[in-house]
Amino acid sequence: MKKLLALLLTLTLSLGLLAGCGGPSEPAPEEEPTSAQSGTEDKGDLQKIIFTEQIRGYHWAPAYLAQTLGYFAEEGLDAEFQTIKGGDATTAVLSGDAQFCLKGIETALMVNEAGQGCKVILSATQKYPYQLIGANESYSTLDSLKGKAIAGGLSANSGPTSFIKACVNSAGLNADTDVSSGYLAAMDQDEIQAAVSTNPWSAKQLLDAGGVVIVDGTDDAEIESIIGSSSYELFTVITSDALIQSDPELVQKAVNAMAKAMQWMETASPEDIAQKLLPLFDGAEEELLYDAQYDQERKVASFTGYHTKSGFEAAVSLTKLAGGITKDLPADQTYDESFLANAWETLEK
Repeated sequence: MKKLLALLLTLTLSLGLLAGCGGPSEPAPEEEPTSAQSGTEDKGDLQKIIFTEQIRGYHWAPAYLAQTLGYFAEEGLDAEFQTIKGGDATTAVLSGDAQFCLKGIETALMVNEAGQGCKVILSATQKYPYQLIGANESYSTLDSLKGKAIAGGLSANSGPTSFIKACVNSAGLNADTDVSSGYLAAMDQDEIQAAVSTNPWSAKQLLDAGGVVIVDGTDDAEIESIIGSSSYELFTVITSDALIQSDPELVQKAVNAMAKAMQWMETASPEDIAQKLLPLFDGAEEELLYDAQYDQERKVASFTGYHTKSGFEAAVSLTKLAGGITKDLPADQTYDESFLANAWETLEK
């Protein structure tokens, strides 16, 4: 039991930010971004573009594959992926020091309500990949979590926190009074009864240690009963309004490459996807293969990049529930999918 509780805390502490759903903030000055391998050797005269991310995650595969498969190079680009530690990954994009950011839809909503101006130019997933996992059979239902601690997001307005609140509220409980969510509550009580897993590999480890799935976000009927939509375009590629206005040609080239990567993914085997991602996920071959297999079985990835009306409405609702935004925002303030439309028009000719 103690081993599983420790695993719950360790995994969620290390992986709970996978969606990168915290609000915009200033980076810690003492921290430096960690640059990953680019996945290509001969840069030539390619134009360098920078993607920032909070953490490296499988669900942003179209961006990584566009680099490792050479699609960025075909567009005259070379991508560098910088993992930001100690700050927020959107900051560099909003300041113009990076061009694109890999984060959750909640981030775009919060940035726009703050008046800082960004757009989602591509959605990499079409389903909610989170799972709420209980520590053991004693915590296998939402009702069993009343009065208990659930490890979720590091911040009150994170994506995992909104998922916890939506799940708990759907069971007729009050997320603000009936459960303790977040790491501080869990640490104070020295015990965690459940946790949000944000990717398939972390869920596997929790289940292998004796955990029990309470809510599976990829189950269409189950998640629709909780958030009102079976679709949820969580993992996104974001750029600034300023870059769209100043260099739309660059944005178009980047989207072209990622659309090609999605097209390739749709027919590729999990083994091929894992191998092509490996240059950017050093030593994670087993994890990549597991995630790719899970992704295909559950149909998590988006192969179009577009959002759905119900998915966006659910995102607005959940972000409000978590306290990330205070009012509804229109989709056209959040998305610019004109680059996607251009890319698919070209690819389908």
